[in-house]
Amino acid sequence: MVDWFRRRTAREEPSNGAGEPPELDVGNETAEHLVDRTPTEEEPADGFSEAGVREALRDVRDPEIGRDLVSLNMIRGIDIDGARVRVGVSLTTAGCPLKHRITTDIRDRLKMIDGVEDVEVDFGVMTDEDRQNLLTSLHGGPSELAPAFRDESKTRIIAVVSGKGGVGKSTVAVNLAAALDRAGHSVEILDADVHGSSIPVMLGSLEKPNVIEGVIFPIESSQGLKFISMGNFVNEGQAIIWRAPIVNKALTQLMRDVYWDEPDFIIVDMPPGTGDVALTVAQMIPKAEALVVTTPQADAARVAVKAGKMAVQAHLKVAGVVENMGHAICPCCGEEMRIFGGDGGDRVAGELGSQVMGRIPILPDATGEPGNALFAEDSAPARAFDEIASSLAATKVRRRIKVL
Repeated sequence: MVDWFRRRTAREEPSNGAGEPPELDVGNETAEHLVDRTPTEEEPADGFSEAGVREALRDVRDPEIGRDLVSLNMIRGIDIDGARVRVGVSLTTAGCPLKHRITTDIRDRLKMIDGVEDVEVDFGVMTDEDRQNLLTSLHGGPSELAPAFRDESKTRIIAVVSGKGGVGKSTVAVNLAAALDRAGHSVEILDADVHGSSIPVMLGSLEKPNVIEGVIFPIESSQGLKFISMGNFVNEGQAIIWRAPIVNKALTQLMRDVYWDEPDFIIVDMPPGTGDVALTVAQMIPKAEALVVTTPQADAARVAVKAGKMAVQAHLKVAGVVENMGHAICPCCGEEMRIFGGDGGDRVAGELGSQVMGRIPILPDATGEPGNALFAEDSAPARAFDEIASSLAATKVRRRIKVL
């Protein structure tokens, strides 16, 4: 463009006595002729470049941390050789148990780019400095509570409580988490029932959690649910014989030192009753909401009301009531059979000024075997949990007003 104006300026001469410059004679030249058409090196196909590959890798997440590999600074090199792409990935630890999954996710994503035929993934390990910088950016260093539990976080904390054991509180916790996950919400589980932790067995994940520089990463079960439990820190079958102060300290550590990725929901499986752990959770997480679980029997309802009233006295919001094992479906006629009788859910909701969010039926063929705690998606209990999850997600979040 500059050369074109120089040529025209050099040829400009006055054409009349008034000294007015003549009109520019552009001839047959058009804007298309003015575009610089100097040959350049052949450009790769759309997306098939180092920048394109790096952008595609933003869709690949670290399974433990839950964030993309690029923002975590784990991509340390991209090499393109014809139709082959080689990606260097720097892991937090050499013994990362999820290497295979990361490799598969990278290959699946990059092969979606036109022209990519082969993908190779080379793993390395972060330096101590890089690892510390990463953990500081994720966790923010030592604090009283993880960011997800703070008042300003978007994460809703749902404490599943009951007045007594044996009413299916943990079953409600894991199946509610699964229903929220099916509905598209991000969800994680905190097993706060320290003495009777059952979440690891119910989800079939008994392995020890990954701990890096004092930061504990939740375990992901085969069903895709992330959780943390004291049951994963001790050997299977070993009894946890701790007094209340030690239990409270352990629970505080789970809320402080675990990397909770600020999901939409954290489901807390509380111990039954109104003991120290329940009070600790209420005091440390005042934004938590209580979901009260009962069965139809009058005795179960009576003690469930106590658990709900404790939550109210601790200034927690009661999100609702779930009546578990409310009825069974007759396999012959399809009618509902109220095996235990009673109207426990309605009683508890009435006493607490709340509502029954769902009634979970009994399945006679439920095995209760390890790893089989989640109901099949097309089953009646799963549909009931889907309705509870929908109602829970639709309720307004209570935000505490801070007095300055």
